[in-house]
Amino acid sequence: MQFPRGPVTNALVIINLAIAAILLVPSLWQYAVVAGGLFPARLSGDSSAFADITFLVPALLTPLTAAFLHGGIAHVIMNMLMLLLIGKMVERVWGGGLFLALYMVSAYAAAATEWLAAYLQLPMSLDMMAPAIGASGAISGVIGAYLLLFPNKQPKRWGPVPASIARPLHLTLVWIGLNLAMGFVGPGLGIGIAIWSHIGGFVMGLALARPLLLWRYRNA
Repeated sequence: MQFPRGPVTNALVIINLAIAAILLVPSLWQYAVVAGGLFPARLSGDSSAFADITFLVPALLTPLTAAFLHGGIAHVIMNMLMLLLIGKMVERVWGGGLFLALYMVSAYAAAATEWLAAYLQLPMSLDMMAPAIGASGAISGVIGAYLLLFPNKQPKRWGPVPASIARPLHLTLVWIGLNLAMGFVGPGLGIGIAIWSHIGGFVMGLALARPLLLWRYRNA
């Protein structure tokens, strides 16, 4: 079986790895996280704590820039392996343009969810001044789309709930449960996990899976 081609997936992986390599210099990494990381406080319009920083990425662009910053080599490799495994499959179905659109929209959905969780002080949410970095929110959207596009078994209805609704609802509940479990375990292992970013990105991927599929083949 030939592994599917995925030029956009490959480009995202290469860019992420290249940035991670450049930011191996600790001082560069620290500056990049402050300048381009996702800080919930900045999304609320409060950048007063950053007054002494020479350059800051505009707050509304930080959901994208933060998706290209990682906490180390292990972090970026884990994320890129996941993207390679499933991204090419989704890209094959939708084409590169729609795949990239999903990736970017999922990054923003992840950021919005993380901001809301921090603002409401939900369990296991970030502090308003804590940076969220990594591609996992955007990749969660790809995972959500993949699970709907390539189901491992025939979706079933839940009583009066049709299969078309029951399947994404079931996936959402499982994903929330998995991330809540990681949120409990992560701190004990010294790992900070932005679980609300994962949940927001995943739900966006589920929401866009079928509409983007219909758009892709609208003239078929």
